[in-house]
Amino acid sequence: MARVLVVGAGVTGAALARLLHDAKTSTKYAGQVLVWEKSNITGGRMMARSFRKNRHVHVDFGAQYLTKFKSANDDIRELLVANGKLVNFEDSRIAQESSRAPSPDAEHTVSPDNLGFRSMVDFLLSDATVQVERGVERFDITSDGQVTVYSTDGHVETVDDLVLTCPIPNVLSILEKSHFQPAPEVLAALQAVQYSQRFAVAYLFDQSIAKSVQDLQWTSKYVGAEEDEVVRFLCWDTLKKGTSTQDGYALLVHTGVPFGLQHMDAKDKNDEILATITRSVQKLLPFLPDPVDTTLHRWRVSQTFKPFHDPASPSSSVPALVLHASPRIILAGDAFLGSGFDNCLLSAKHTASILLGPSSGL
Repeated sequence: MARVLVVGAGVTGAALARLLHDAKTSTKYAGQVLVWEKSNITGGRMMARSFRKNRHVHVDFGAQYLTKFKSANDDIRELLVANGKLVNFEDSRIAQESSRAPSPDAEHTVSPDNLGFRSMVDFLLSDATVQVERGVERFDITSDGQVTVYSTDGHVETVDDLVLTCPIPNVLSILEKSHFQPAPEVLAALQAVQYSQRFAVAYLFDQSIAKSVQDLQWTSKYVGAEEDEVVRFLCWDTLKKGTSTQDGYALLVHTGVPFGLQHMDAKDKNDEILATITRSVQKLLPFLPDPVDTTLHRWRVSQTFKPFHDPASPSSSVPALVLHASPRIILAGDAFLGSGFDNCLLSAKHTASILLGPSSGL
């Protein structure tokens, strides 16, 4: 039985695992799917975390809502909607800043689960063998045409196909330690991929703010530079999901990219960074009391700022990249078509079609 190892339990990796499972049930694929995730939870940049003082409340720290751009992914969207993992999110609930026009015809969705988009990713992964807290150290191509993969925790796995969906900086580190040399022009194109950086902060407030929050008449809000130089986005996570407010109101804050770039490497200044962000939040929402709890997260790799451009076809984008044909070593993820749910799904579908062959219909 063929075995494929998918590295990264974000949207691309999870969707790929689901596509391969569905192909298996329709007898188009007879392989086993393994998924490794170096973090202690699944979700990738759609992960949710809880508060130290209240483990019942989880907040979406990455993606806040999903906007439909491609009808080609309606099959997966419909699957997620049918299983209660996605629900409609009206554009009128998003307060735009001056440079962003409202999009009343846009189709947005969110996950109504307490775990947010992480529950959606877990649903897609439900039939795969998933191992968290397992990153890839390096790999070797064996003499009999397989790939032996060595994990950061000392585990060794030999598989027939390897798919790396992790961010390109992680991929480059793995390739270097594996002494695997792509063509110079491909390596240069990978090294040219760039990501934005930002901070995310989740605040938990008690129920005393209920009326003030309702009076705002928005669930999410984009903040322009003329309003504040630090904060870029606000979202009442509790209201977005429609979950119970019994444990309080959770507010998610994303900083702007300039602030993220300026302070990302100041690892010893978490308290100062949090205090700066909090002052901006209090200026924007002066009715807020002191929070019950806060959680700061560094998005060192946030959205793709400069995606991969195939040197063999510089005028077009590729959804995934085959680094080695036999055994197959494939790179996938939002580094290729750009960040966004649709692009992650398109990358997963393209990768599945490579693994399954042209008759797969993907």
